[in-house]
Amino acid sequence: MDISPLSKAAHAAKPAAIDLAAAEKAGQEFEALMVGQMLESMFAGVETGSAFGGGQGERTWRSFMLQEYGKAIAEAGTLGIGRMVEADVARLYGQTSEGTKG
Repeated sequence: MDISPLSKAAHAAKPAAIDLAAAEKAGQEFEALMVGQMLESMFAGVETGSAFGGGQGERTWRSFMLQEYGKAIAEAGTLGIGRMVEADVARLYGQTSEGTKG
């Protein structure tokens, strides 16, 4: 088995095409995570009510509900955070692949 270090050409080999679908997915996932965390902070002081029985069960499952709210908000794209992240990922990926061509 050869474990010699990789050549400089192997380090410089990066895909030339920007994967826009991957950039979009990264942006949407980031937005969902951020919105979910924001909602968790917003609901931290809200007591569990009697609508669903309250108690420890409701406190336990609330974080899952808020994560799903975050995903739904990110899918709608109304905040625009995902689009900004997508643009930055695409721009940075494009710079990286352009920098290795020369």
